[in-house]
Amino acid sequence: MKRVKFYFFLIIVFQTYSIEVFAQGAQKVFNPLYQSYFDSLKQIDYPYIFPILGKGAYKRGYDLPYAWGVSGIYFTQRQEILIDKTLIGFNGSEMVDVSDYIKFGPTIATTNAYTVRPDLWVLPFLNVYGILGGGTTQTDVTLLSPVGFQTSQRFSVSSFGLGATLTGAFGPIWVAWDNNYNFADVEVVVEPVPAFNSSLRIGHSIPSLSNPERNFSIWAGAFYQVIQNDTQGSITVADIFPGFGEGNVIESLNQWADGLPPAQKIVAKQIINQLEEVASGIDPGNTSVDYKIDKKVAAPFNLILGSQFQYNKHWMLRTEVGVFGKRSQFLLNLNYRFAGLFKKLN
Repeated sequence: MKRVKFYFFLIIVFQTYSIEVFAQGAQKVFNPLYQSYFDSLKQIDYPYIFPILGKGAYKRGYDLPYAWGVSGIYFTQRQEILIDKTLIGFNGSEMVDVSDYIKFGPTIATTNAYTVRPDLWVLPFLNVYGILGGGTTQTDVTLLSPVGFQTSQRFSVSSFGLGATLTGAFGPIWVAWDNNYNFADVEVVVEPVPAFNSSLRIGHSIPSLSNPERNFSIWAGAFYQVIQNDTQGSITVADIFPGFGEGNVIESLNQWADGLPPAQKIVAKQIINQLEEVASGIDPGNTSVDYKIDKKVAAPFNLILGSQFQYNKHWMLRTEVGVFGKRSQFLLNLNYRFAGLFKKLN
């Protein structure tokens, strides 16, 4: 008998598509070498509308970033997802709960995202921003029962979101608390999937010896993420059965389905019959499997380590890695800030 690579119950998009970004804000470098530079800021008649209260910050000797900026960001993340509940249906039929009759092994979600982030310093300590981008999402699933196999599904994703960062300084140490909601629009999911991301960073900026606008920053902190518990969608059989091999999977599945309650048995038999036809070379057409799952991230917290090189008040390059826990992540962010915008009217 031919062995069928059975993708039953795996028509599930677990992906969290999150972009975690932040801004450092006003700086006051405690270095006698630049005392005259920071003293000169106190004498400037601050000409911009934003950030609000910027004039007061200048009077206190703080160097403010230009209010308006835009970032190009590459972000990748890999994390484990836990599945609490699984419902399936066939061709628009009523979905049935099969959570008690299947068992999953590790489910790994991987994101690769490319985004643009416009941002504005509304206050010297408050930055608000938008997120718009796209990328790919991949889920690697291990099914332990009723049959054992592994599979991987990959989809295109677009994303959008809003966020805000609060910053402050305590002597030579700065603190940044970033929060955002990001929505992932996956091609096989009915509605965009939201994720809430929050992070706290504590860092230090090391000034250049040749330019008061140039510095290098390092930080450490913690990252927290929570995603919407339920995800619902559908996918055609043609998209989820890309290949087959040798074996007796169909027979094993029929034996398993015979022991299910009536409602679950009907749906399971419909899908198994479709599998058998596909294994025989029959085109499944637009036949689809519907799904709804309840899920959560295995480890909502992990540590983050990062650094930034500020070449001047226009250009900044930032990188960050997430370590420990059951999530790893990497971010590369190039930020450009515009001078001369949001000037006060004379």
